[in-house]
Amino acid sequence: MKKLLSLIILSSLLLLTACTEEQEKKTDILEAAKARGKFFVGVSSDCKPFCYIDQNNKFVGLEVDIAKRIAKKVLGSEDAIHFVDVRSSDLFSKITKNETDFSMAAITITPQRRMIVDFSDSYFTAGQAIIVKKNSSIKKIKDMNKKKIIVTLGSTGEKIPKKFAPAAILLGFKNNDLAYDALLSGKGDALVSDDVFLKDFIVSHPDYKLLPYRLTVEQYGIAFKNTEDAANLKTEINNCLREMRTDGTLKELQKKWKTN
Repeated sequence: MKKLLSLIILSSLLLLTACTEEQEKKTDILEAAKARGKFFVGVSSDCKPFCYIDQNNKFVGLEVDIAKRIAKKVLGSEDAIHFVDVRSSDLFSKITKNETDFSMAAITITPQRRMIVDFSDSYFTAGQAIIVKKNSSIKKIKDMNKKKIIVTLGSTGEKIPKKFAPAAILLGFKNNDLAYDALLSGKGDALVSDDVFLKDFIVSHPDYKLLPYRLTVEQYGIAFKNTEDAANLKTEINNCLREMRTDGTLKELQKKWKTN
C-alpha cells in the first residue's frame, strides 16, 4: 500500500513538473514573430476595399496597408509579413490554433467574440446596411418582412435583419462573394452587410442602391489570442494604431481606399 501511495505521489509530481515545463515553453507570440522575421496575418480577400486580390495576384486594400505599417514598425520591413486568406467560418480557429499571429478581416468587436479572442483598439467604424435593386419594392427597413434577405454566415449581419423585420426570410452564404453572386442571380430581394463593402459594390453595379438606413454602428478591431502570450503583441499593435492615428496615417489610408 505504501509503495502504491509513493508511486501515485511520484506520478503526480512528474505530471506537475511536465505541466510547469510546458507552460514555460509557451513562446510569446510577438517574440516568436521577431525570431522568424515575419508576422502571419489573417485577412479576407472578399472584403474589398479592405482586402482583395489584385490583377497581380497580390493582397491589397486598407487592412493590408495597415498590417504592412505594423510590420514595418515592429519588424523593420513592411514585407516582413505572410498573409493568410481566411473566411468568417475559420477566422477565430486559425488564431486559437496559432496559424495566424493576428487577423484583420473587418472584424467587429463584440462581447461574444471577446470570449474567444482578444481585440486591439478600434481602427474603423462601420455599420450594417441594406442594398437592393433600384426598382425594388423595399424602400424602408420594415419592407424586408416576408422578403428573401441575403446575409453572410458568421458575420454580425447574419441575425440583424430579424431584429428589424421579424418575418424576413434569411438566406445565408459562406462568404461575401457567394452572397453577392446570390444577389446578382436574383436569389434574394436584398442583401445586408457592412456599408463600406456595399458602397464599393455599387460602384461596379449601378443597377443597385444602398438604402439610407444603418442598422448598427460597429467598431472593427485586430483580433489575436485571448491569452497571456499575446499580451505584448496587443500592446505593440495598439501603440502602432495610436501612432497612425496621431500622425494622420490612418486618415491617409482611408482616403486612399475611399473608405472615409
